[in-house]
Amino acid sequence: MTNEGDVGGSHPTPGQKARGTLIILVAALCWASSGTAAKHLFLLGVTPAGLVQMRATMAAIIIGLWLAVSRPGLFHVEKRDLPRIIALGFFGMAMVQYTYMFAISRVHVAVAILMQYMAPVFIFLWALAFGTKRPSVLSAVTITGTVIGCYFVSGAYDFNFAELDLLGLGGGLAAALSFAVYSILGERLMRRYDPKTITFYAFLVSAAIWNIVEPPFAFISKCADPSFLFWGMYVGLLGTVIPFLLYVVGIKQVSSVNASITATTEPIFAGLIAWAFIGEALTPVQMVGAALVMLSIGVLTVKG
Repeated sequence: MTNEGDVGGSHPTPGQKARGTLIILVAALCWASSGTAAKHLFLLGVTPAGLVQMRATMAAIIIGLWLAVSRPGLFHVEKRDLPRIIALGFFGMAMVQYTYMFAISRVHVAVAILMQYMAPVFIFLWALAFGTKRPSVLSAVTITGTVIGCYFVSGAYDFNFAELDLLGLGGGLAAALSFAVYSILGERLMRRYDPKTITFYAFLVSAAIWNIVEPPFAFISKCADPSFLFWGMYVGLLGTVIPFLLYVVGIKQVSSVNASITATTEPIFAGLIAWAFIGEALTPVQMVGAALVMLSIGVLTVKG
């Protein structure tokens, strides 16, 4: 497929773009819902690195068993693609989760979210510099709209960035770069492999890394706690396996530029979930930001 900044293929139809956008919106909703579950796990003594290890390991096991039972042929990959797959798992999957958690540990969640969703900017610049098709002016406008919208939705306007932890800000930017790497490499590999294949190997590499960095399978000892088991399975399945699978499926329908822009709806969904379950209503400014993000995505889907 070819879209803004893609390397080759045919231009997606309006129906494909609409389906891809919807799929990524569902992925963003799943990621947003997992935030509350992660907070429960932190209260139970799980560290950010331990949570990343658990997510990656559970995801690799779940998808691996699924493929082994249903479509074992999907395990096959060409040797020439192994460097890209390893890079996807390390620089993308393993790093995007840890750097985001690291940023949250150093700065306010709102600022961490804002920093992570600078990813569309990096993807746009990559497509501009290296893509065979130059991204359109419309992409630049919608990226600007979504970044401004995320700024208001996240509530980052209430913070003095000059007083924030530089390491925390660096972690947020690293999360944005990692998410951009995951999107770009994932888009390219989607042209050769099934989304389940790419997602499995990305999680497998990530799990291998975090079971070396952390004590291997350290989270298993906590599974006797029913609360940990429930929230751990929630994060592992609904907050990890399903959204990452959906995201790579969505990239197959739209470009990595458009996919990353659509994923900026995550803080909007997080705000709506907080309002529905714990009564934290969005402020008027946040509502304006949410409307700007949704308007940008709508324009991109119809015109992009």
